[in-house]
Amino acid sequence: MANRAIWGVRKRHEWLATPLKKKRIKRAARVRCGLQDAIDRKVSDAPAKAEA
Repeated sequence: MANRAIWGVRKRHEWLATPLKKKRIKRAARVRCGLQDAIDRKVSDAPAKAEA
């Protein structure tokens, strides 16, 4: 598991049940690794699906 000293089983499972916060990535970094292209494609597809 992550570097967290959580020893109580109940507490450990409560911690695992909470969703992780998304990491904030700057636009330049998204462009570099190709994520921005995917996001743009996803956004451009959404209105087309909404109309259909």
